[in-house]
Amino acid sequence: MDKTQLREIVISTLALAVIAGGVTAALAGTNALTADTIAQRTAQAENQARQQVIDADTFEKHTLEDGTEYYTALRDGQPAGYVFTVTTTGKSAGLTVMTGIGVDGVITGVQVTDDNETAGYVDKVVKGGLLDAFQGKEAQPFTIGGNVDGVSQATKTSKGIADGVSQAVALYRQVTEGSGN
Repeated sequence: MDKTQLREIVISTLALAVIAGGVTAALAGTNALTADTIAQRTAQAENQARQQVIDADTFEKHTLEDGTEYYTALRDGQPAGYVFTVTTTGKSAGLTVMTGIGVDGVITGVQVTDDNETAGYVDKVVKGGLLDAFQGKEAQPFTIGGNVDGVSQATKTSKGIADGVSQAVALYRQVTEGSGN
């Protein structure tokens, strides 16, 4: 390798390093400028999701001794219920279920906020009415085929959602019986 080739390699390497450094600095700057806006929008989206499962003016975040987070829903400054978000397994792992439970122990709403299910399975469950089937029922453990009906052709997803609601019920019991705060 002669000096000209070595010089071209060094110049190319330095040019790439300068470009990479510039791009990294630009990305870091963009992140710094938008981090607060992204955090505000994320919090707003999370509050809107909680609003879908229970009617409340505001939500107060709490953490159980084991690190599990939940929210107390407040209406006119008074507790209206609780929102629990759990991750369970349907057909695939990563099925995130948000459940609202009123202070009277009645389920106010259920939503799937994230999933890794086969495309269309969660839509099938929603259209089949499973999420609505929990609303108005007393907070208790749920089993598909027992106290709630699943959706045909989405049985594992239905079972995962029922399991998520049951986990939320267990957390609700822990909070309301005073053993978790």
